[in-house]
Amino acid sequence: MDVSRKHSVLIIDDHPVYREALTERLASEFLPEGIAVLGACNANEGLDLLSRTDQHWVILLDILMPGLSGLAGIKVFKNMTPVAHVVAISGLDEQAWEPRSVAAGATIFLSKNNTSEHIISKIRPLLETENVLTIATNTPEAKEFRLTQRQLEVLHLISLGHPNKIIADLLEIKEQTIKIHINQIFKELRVFNRTQAVLKAQKYNLLSGGQIALND
Repeated sequence: MDVSRKHSVLIIDDHPVYREALTERLASEFLPEGIAVLGACNANEGLDLLSRTDQHWVILLDILMPGLSGLAGIKVFKNMTPVAHVVAISGLDEQAWEPRSVAAGATIFLSKNNTSEHIISKIRPLLETENVLTIATNTPEAKEFRLTQRQLEVLHLISLGHPNKIIADLLEIKEQTIKIHINQIFKELRVFNRTQAVLKAQKYNLLSGGQIALND
């Protein structure tokens, strides 16, 4: 089944000044492209909004709020069907919290000390609209994997032994975008490195769907 929808952005932050300023800045950047940008003051308000929409969302989640937040908040939002990516945002120490946030399911961690231009540059690749493919395997241990066509292409190129820079050149996209795709592939396949990803892809016959025609 193919699902194609334009992503929207939801900023969940209990600090009204930061939330409203960031919402306004991102809206000025993305609204002309047809990408909605909304704000919510806490996790419950965010969950209520998500329950009333069929859009796909990129969530910017403050991980230090009263109520549901932190690593538990990341996991809750990441497991929701309409959520394509969770971006952890915080004023907490980046070196300490980035690996913990990513391990909990966040695609990336962004410090609140960053400029709005830096934040835009990091979340723009996440807003790329792609067809999400639910792949049902025909193996005895049948599983379903939700991978985009682009992620299948990246997985195929990984299986050929190409490094990120070469994959980015072949697909004509940024290396940072490749890293995001690989992070999502690892999460979906529940693996921790490239070798495990390729072995699992071979086991479930995922590589044939990611071949691409490359110019000589």
